[in-house]
Amino acid sequence: MASRDRLAPQRTFQLNPGRESVQPCLSDLRLKGSRSSAPGGQPGNPGVSVLNAAQRLARIDWNFPNAGNTRGSVHTLHWFPGNYIPQIPAALIQVLSEPGDLVLDPFGGSGTTAVEALRLNRRVMVSDRMSASVLITRAKLALLDGALDRRRRSVLLADLTFEQRCRSDRFGGNGEGADPELNNWFAHDTLAQLRFLWQLVEAADTRPARQVLEVLFSDVLFDCAAPGSALTSSGRRRRHHWGWVADNVKPREFAPHNAIGLFRQRLMALDEVPARIGEPIGHAALVTQQDARSLALPDAVVDLVVTSPPYIGVIDYTHANRLLYTWMGWSMRIEREHEIGARFRRTRVNAVAEYKENMRRAKDEIYRVLRPGGGCAIVIGESRRFPGTALEILSDFAQLMPMVWGPVPRLMSRRRVSDRASSDPVEYVCVFRKP
Repeated sequence: MASRDRLAPQRTFQLNPGRESVQPCLSDLRLKGSRSSAPGGQPGNPGVSVLNAAQRLARIDWNFPNAGNTRGSVHTLHWFPGNYIPQIPAALIQVLSEPGDLVLDPFGGSGTTAVEALRLNRRVMVSDRMSASVLITRAKLALLDGALDRRRRSVLLADLTFEQRCRSDRFGGNGEGADPELNNWFAHDTLAQLRFLWQLVEAADTRPARQVLEVLFSDVLFDCAAPGSALTSSGRRRRHHWGWVADNVKPREFAPHNAIGLFRQRLMALDEVPARIGEPIGHAALVTQQDARSLALPDAVVDLVVTSPPYIGVIDYTHANRLLYTWMGWSMRIEREHEIGARFRRTRVNAVAEYKENMRRAKDEIYRVLRPGGGCAIVIGESRRFPGTALEILSDFAQLMPMVWGPVPRLMSRRRVSDRASSDPVEYVCVFRKP
């Protein structure tokens, strides 16, 4: 990374003309001005800082043994398929940027990069094409901003005191919970509890509070579709898996679930999640629904990109969240067609060529929005069905930006792998630098 001069005055900017509009406007996010040059009009000498960063990165065990989400972490707010452990973006952000820098994750997922960037006092913009990802990320940031405080949680817990009365047959104001398909996933009594909970969500007194409640509800929704009697080969109770939902494997028989109790547990668990202390998150973070292949950002404004693009043929992100889409009345068909590397395309003859082309377009956008000297940290992997694809993508990135560290292999965590029979799939961590 280039050496740092004194920070320039903060400025704002508008969207590029002709690109897809996003809300809120990017001018709502306070961004720093461009880096000033070293004496003589030349950029600061990047050699020492790049070497230092590479040495620091080389000392890290990227497998992070026994790492994961700790109790009381905002990352536990909602399950998500294929998200990387927070230790990975945290390490990359800490080594490759400074407080106040703008970090971008164009494949935002469940907001892991966003949370870690804010925790380290960076400014951050995250985007994702999928509605579920945007919903979850906004809720996490709202929670860190104190949106669902103890008073609000106490009122909600009081409303859930008499569980036997917590039933409803009413649909949401926009038809949420009305899809007949829900009857194929939930027992009648469980569905009545879920509709009651949705009334509480709609009664939230602020938009940020509702965002948090929507995501708590979505997490309960997933839990309540679990079969109650499925066993593993060893006779233990089988945990619910997003792969079943993604493949539309409905329960053979309904298991009763205490949705009210599950929601109450999640509300009480929020007592252990600390709110972020500092300037309002709205001035430091922006979450948008955009395609990584066409970002509504001006050229050369981002200091660091930290992202983990979809792995080819591993996960169907839209299908994995089908219960949320069904409840909300969102179209899965439209969003799944925009997924990059989706699992449902894995048997197509042109699957690899299509994936590479989409990643090239994303790479070009990343390069465009990075400032000269800015870093790009990529975490990307593959299953045994498509060996060598990840390294080909990294090689393609290197055609535009020199690779200054990596690729370092790490064992992919089990939750990132859809093909659970595969043997030791691998992912790589590496860093590029825009000239």
